[in-house]
Amino acid sequence: MRRRTDGIAMLYALLMMVVVVGVGALMFARTVAEIRHSGDDAAIVQTLLLARGAANMGGQSLQGVVRDELHEIVEARSSTVGRWSFGNDGAGVNSPTPNNNDLVNDLRAVAQELQSAVDAILCSNTTVTPSSGGTGRFTVYFTETACGEPLPAGITLPAGRFVKGNPRSGVDANAEQTYAIPFVMMAEGSLGQYRRNVVLQGEYRFTVGRGSFAKYALFTNVHRTSRNGDEVWFTEDTLFDGPVHTNEFFRFYRNPWFGGKVTSAGCRNPGDTACDGAFDRQGAEFYGEGFIRREDMRPSESNPRYTNRFGTHAPALAEVDWRVNFIALPTNNQNQAAAAQASGIYIGGHVSTLQLYAGNANGDPLVPDGNGGYTTSAAYQYIVVTQQNGTTRRYRFGPDLILYERQGSNWINTGKTFNGVIFVNGRVDRFTGPARQPGNSNDPRRAPPALARFAQVTVAANNDIRITGDLKYEDPPCTGVPTRLANGNVEPATCDNLDAVNVLGVYTQNGSIRIGNNNSDGTLNAPRDVTIHGVLMTGRQRVEVEDYDEGSPRGAVNLLGGIIEYYYGAFGTFNPNNGSQISGYDRRFKYDERMSMGIEPPYFPTVTQDGVQDVVLFSFGQREQVY
Repeated sequence: MRRRTDGIAMLYALLMMVVVVGVGALMFARTVAEIRHSGDDAAIVQTLLLARGAANMGGQSLQGVVRDELHEIVEARSSTVGRWSFGNDGAGVNSPTPNNNDLVNDLRAVAQELQSAVDAILCSNTTVTPSSGGTGRFTVYFTETACGEPLPAGITLPAGRFVKGNPRSGVDANAEQTYAIPFVMMAEGSLGQYRRNVVLQGEYRFTVGRGSFAKYALFTNVHRTSRNGDEVWFTEDTLFDGPVHTNEFFRFYRNPWFGGKVTSAGCRNPGDTACDGAFDRQGAEFYGEGFIRREDMRPSESNPRYTNRFGTHAPALAEVDWRVNFIALPTNNQNQAAAAQASGIYIGGHVSTLQLYAGNANGDPLVPDGNGGYTTSAAYQYIVVTQQNGTTRRYRFGPDLILYERQGSNWINTGKTFNGVIFVNGRVDRFTGPARQPGNSNDPRRAPPALARFAQVTVAANNDIRITGDLKYEDPPCTGVPTRLANGNVEPATCDNLDAVNVLGVYTQNGSIRIGNNNSDGTLNAPRDVTIHGVLMTGRQRVEVEDYDEGSPRGAVNLLGGIIEYYYGAFGTFNPNNGSQISGYDRRFKYDERMSMGIEPPYFPTVTQDGVQDVVLFSFGQREQVY
């Protein structure tokens, strides 16, 4: 009986063991499945993060290098004579119609050229490889093929289109227009066998406008003192912190410094409106090395460096392009004349003296406080014009821009809201701000401001403009100039007031802008260390110091702004052995950084080429795929 009972117990025990092993096996299998499932989830999440990271990288590229390429393409392809940058509808039409073949074809050509440029830049540089493993990459399609890969099945790209804007006219040549090019961005994350795609569809909308010449720190058509004049060399004393351009080519000695973009067209013989010769000077000349084509520069065209018996010639270039389009200077000043006649001040003849000053309600100039400021703020901007016949006219306007003219002892409302333009149909013998306060007449800090903190003025003339006094802002955006330190580095100027709005433009179409110097009549000479706040431009001549190679040295021209000129104007002469000044003025220039931010003098001339003013990405949605 006991043996039978023992057998039953053993059978029961074996049965329990089978059950326990089975349950354990099931639990182990479930655990393994959960671990595997958890690993799948982690891989899927990680590939999604990689895909989204690649998409973010693509978005940054669209706002960065792709935008730069688009700017150059638009500048080259947009119409410079039509009412629309792209498309060709006739007069009286307020937009290029959607089915206009010219518009579709024009924007398709932009998209195709942009795709080629984007492929060259991004196809080998679109992969993200984080330390945690896996890779992410993106591809941007403006056409049906990108980086040699076709668009994914089921995805199409519609035609480009006009979004909004105004047609150009003689009055509004700078009218902005917005166009859109559709795009698709494929971003993929991969980790082992796992794949995750993010497909983003949208429009690459860009606003086209004609930028002001005020955006340049220096612009020359011919980079010589005249058509066959002296060569101009940038040396270690050259410090430009804004955009610099010539339609010809530059020459470098030692290590000039450029804090902004340097561009040249490389035209052998720049004409008035186009290159009259070949574009066979796309490069630069280095002292002792001769002319070097950009493709032959060593070690590279973005960082050329040559050492010879004259020293090392290595310009510090923040950004450079040796083959940009020719940029023509304006051929007339009709826009400025028309603006002055409409709602500015038009002066029909030569002017003996044109004076600007910021003053109080009594008409007195502001008084410097000795600390770089003034004892009171300006109530009005004053304009005093004395013509050749001795007739003097006085104007003023306040922050409301209502223009008043002095008649007897009263200020009479002219009925104009001043648009900022003063046009002289002749020359200006003396252009100046208020005289320096009594004391040290050689100290420019004693000069009251010429422009009130709210004033925006462009002085335009047909012929020569001679600057004979300080022209200072009440509220300057920057102080100081770039300075080369003992260790060779460059310390930039201080620009901590870029919200300032006072701005001055000085423009002559046919004459020169001269800093008065070496005249027997002292009223025709600028003071020592003259200070000029403003953008100076001549369409046919130079910005220069009068009789720069005669008389005694006069300190420096302290310029806050920019210079745009046909030929490069001379400022002074120096002893080549020790660098000491012999005659004329030294240059102490600071680029007004507001000019690159959309601030510009009113009705200042604009370049003939369109440029991209703004780019916005519009997304129509995205979808994710798991593989």
